[in-house]
Parts: sequence; C-alpha cells; structure tokens
Amino acid sequence: MFLKRRSSNWNKADTVCSSWKFLGMAGLDRLAILDAVWKKEMGRLGEHCALLGVERGFILVKPSSSAAASELALRSSVLVKGLNKYFKRPWIKAIKTANSI
Repeated sequence: MFLKRRSSNWNKADTVCSSWKFLGMAGLDRLAILDAVWKKEMGRLGEHCALLGVERGFILVKPSSSAAASELALRSSVLVKGLNKYFKRPWIKAIKTANSI
C-alpha cells in the first residue's frame, strides 16, 4: 500500500520545460554555454569582471574597479558579438554593469 508509486507526483520532462518557457526561464542551456565561454572571450579582463547573471538578454557584470568598468564599456559591442557566435541564434543584446550589487 505505501510502496505503490503514485503517478500524480511525477511530471514528464517536456511538461517541466514548457513551464520554464512560460515563466521566462527558457534557455538554461544557454546560461551553461555562456558561463563556459565567458572567461575565454573576456581574456585578461575576465579576471576583473564577475558575471552575475542575465536579465532579458542583458548580461549583468560586476567590475572590480572603475578602470575595468570603462574597459568593459569600450569593448562591450565586440564582446557581445563574440559571445553570440557560440549560439545558434544571437540573444545577447548588451552588457550592463552592476556597481551596487
């Protein structure tokens, strides 16, 4: 009686993935790829900029200093193109700095 599997507690993977898309969490694989290629594309600047997350296509980055923030602002368009080349469809719009977080 208590060893019987209740099917009501189980969800299929496609149901869970479709609910993520509904909630705006589509692209968890994109985040894994972004995390993997972040340091590679950033080069030496990556040591001074921490990737915080993604919000509606904008990458949130916390620079360690004002010099790193200005370098990031100057190279942001090149970095966006470089990061988007790893995806089938480009989805990164721009890079934002988050100084207060």
